[in-house]
Amino acid sequence: MDAQFVNNLQILLQEISGASSTEAIQKATTALNQQFYSTAACVPALLTIAKDNGNSAVRQLAAVELRKRIAKFWDELDDSVQQQMREAVLKAIVDEASDPVRHSMARVISSIAKVDIPNRKWDNLVQFLYECCQSPTPSHREIGIYVLDSLFETIADTMEAHLGHLFILFKTLINDPESLVVQVTTLEALGKVADFIEPENRDEVSNYQALVPSMVQVLQKCLATDNEVYASRCFEVFNSLLILEAPLLNRHFGELIEFSINVGSNEELDDKLRIMALNFLSWTATYKRGRLQKLKIVKPLIEKMLPITAQEDPEDIDEDSPSRVALRVLNVLSTSFPPQQVFPTVISHVLSYMQSPDPMLRKGAMLSLAIIIEGCVDYTRSQAGDIVTLVCAGLGDPDERVRRASCMALSCIADELDDEIASYHEKLLPLIFNLMNEGSMVIVKYAVNALDCILESIGDPIVGYLPQLMERLVVLLDSGAMEIKPIALSAIGSAAHSSGEEFAPYFDAVISRVKQAMALTGDDEVMALRGVATDMAGTLAEAAGKDAFHPHLEETVQLALQGMESDSSLMRESGYCYFGVISRVFKEEFSKYIQFIAPQLLKTLRMDETVQFGFDLEETNEGEMAGAGGDEDDDDDSENLPFNVNTAVADEKEVAADAAGELFANATEGFLPYVEDIAKELVELLGHYSDTARKSAVVALFAFIRTFNAMSKPEPWKPGVPLRVPIDDNTMSMIKVVLPALLQVWEDEDDKLVVIQICTELRLIMKDVGPAVTIDCK
Repeated sequence: MDAQFVNNLQILLQEISGASSTEAIQKATTALNQQFYSTAACVPALLTIAKDNGNSAVRQLAAVELRKRIAKFWDELDDSVQQQMREAVLKAIVDEASDPVRHSMARVISSIAKVDIPNRKWDNLVQFLYECCQSPTPSHREIGIYVLDSLFETIADTMEAHLGHLFILFKTLINDPESLVVQVTTLEALGKVADFIEPENRDEVSNYQALVPSMVQVLQKCLATDNEVYASRCFEVFNSLLILEAPLLNRHFGELIEFSINVGSNEELDDKLRIMALNFLSWTATYKRGRLQKLKIVKPLIEKMLPITAQEDPEDIDEDSPSRVALRVLNVLSTSFPPQQVFPTVISHVLSYMQSPDPMLRKGAMLSLAIIIEGCVDYTRSQAGDIVTLVCAGLGDPDERVRRASCMALSCIADELDDEIASYHEKLLPLIFNLMNEGSMVIVKYAVNALDCILESIGDPIVGYLPQLMERLVVLLDSGAMEIKPIALSAIGSAAHSSGEEFAPYFDAVISRVKQAMALTGDDEVMALRGVATDMAGTLAEAAGKDAFHPHLEETVQLALQGMESDSSLMRESGYCYFGVISRVFKEEFSKYIQFIAPQLLKTLRMDETVQFGFDLEETNEGEMAGAGGDEDDDDDSENLPFNVNTAVADEKEVAADAAGELFANATEGFLPYVEDIAKELVELLGHYSDTARKSAVVALFAFIRTFNAMSKPEPWKPGVPLRVPIDDNTMSMIKVVLPALLQVWEDEDDKLVVIQICTELRLIMKDVGPAVTIDCK
């Protein structure tokens, strides 16, 4: 080995390890890629540095860089060099004192094994690891199990052949008397082993089930020592076991539920640990419904969650807490089980809690009632009056926390039981108006939000409330806190929608404020107001009608287009909503604007939703200087790049798909130049990970078929094939694009609502187009 080559490489790694600026790192990285990482000689050189350098940070960085280059260069090395490296890396990991360096070295071993083991080389590796795992030295056992665990990520098929021996080994390691590291890593390895166990293999299932009590004891030890990191890793394994087909937890399922309930209920534990246990219960309700029913745990589980909902919450609404996760468990139970198994238990406690002198119990009662309504809509419809009575009591409660929770409850209930709740407007609206006049802006915000939900369905009775309603909402819009203004504007939109022509006296005052808000720039709160204003412009157009809104059309269209040019998914979503609605009002007159909107639709539908980072998160979390020396051609490293799915973009695509169907249906001729390209993107959207995006794509594609058919002014179709009434070429072409893709989605789709939408659309399109839909669709 060239000593100068090793020395120069070492100098660059030291520079990166001690660098204080991005510029220095980039400069050294460029030198590494150009001078060292283009040749196989870097592999033994990096190992030399990883085992011999005096600085642990440099050793770890060298090990990381070595792992990245194994796949590319290992086969280029002479057999003798490979053998020397195998022996050296095993000795180095045993001698290494630093945990982060040992972990990175373990990944080097795993990367070499990924190449060697399938080629029947390095036959003594597994035996070496067995010996490490049985060593009297804890650090050696830690090394052995860590490498075994990492091998399941690289040569899983080979490791599967050793399951019998591994179960015997893991039985010892999971009960290691000296090292919690060994126990937790063994538990994680068992999580990977679980993926290979088939439900019909009773021996392996039984062997695994026998280890579950010991796995739980490891988790208990992590909790007892407040070791959040290890507890999180343990819970991740248990969560993953819930979604497997093999019944690995069944023998001890009741005990696991009881254990998680006790942890989640224990206020002496750190909230983060309690949240993990409660999340496990949420996963259980999602993936093991049958088991919960068989063990008759649903009612006891509800009864244990309800007291937790009465505990304090953090001010940040996005921050998890035990009470919020307990509410999440109740929500999953309500949507996963028949309502008669959930609602009676909850409502009996709600009634009891509402009589309590403890305001936190009353708060928990209102939130629990709100959270279960989604899954109990039809069951509770006949009890709307009793529910309203409870909510009214909460709205008038002397404690602000209860009033706020009651507003939240009313919003949720009004969303689900809209017509029923709106019919009680005489009882509810005076209470809401009182809350809107409170000094607490938090209460005002939640009260206005509840008002918005009621107004959407109130209908004609709204006329009697309009003067008082508009007076208060306009004041909030003009001078309220910025966080309240979007909600107030949305409530005005709901009032306009419900009142229709009766809103005319307020139209001019509102549209001027809407246009002003559509031109705002600023922080997220300001842009949220602008988004609501853009959306509401369409609502006003529908409420006021084409003639009244026409003087404002050009200005609002331009403001919406300007908003869509900003770097904001929210503004583009709002713009699509506005254009979809406004096209319904103005029909073909709106066609002249399609040339500006359609390109933006295509841009949205083609947006990439993943962001990749050039470092290994798992190793970086161990404290290494990762990310330096990246090699664009390093295929092995690319396998470890994490990605982040941008859900804002997914939401934007969903709204864009909805708008595409509306725009073509209403603008017709003006949309034709863009139909083919947009239809292609909508077909791609059928395979999206988001069920709501897939559903919107289904609706839009059928709208395209329906619009082409309507534009052709067809004769009424007649039953039977071959077709007795010819069909337009454009319609048939779109059918041939849409139907094969839809049928494939239908076959593979696992979301109930998407399947229902496909069936609904098929029924409607067959009613419109007739038997042509069934031709050439395979």
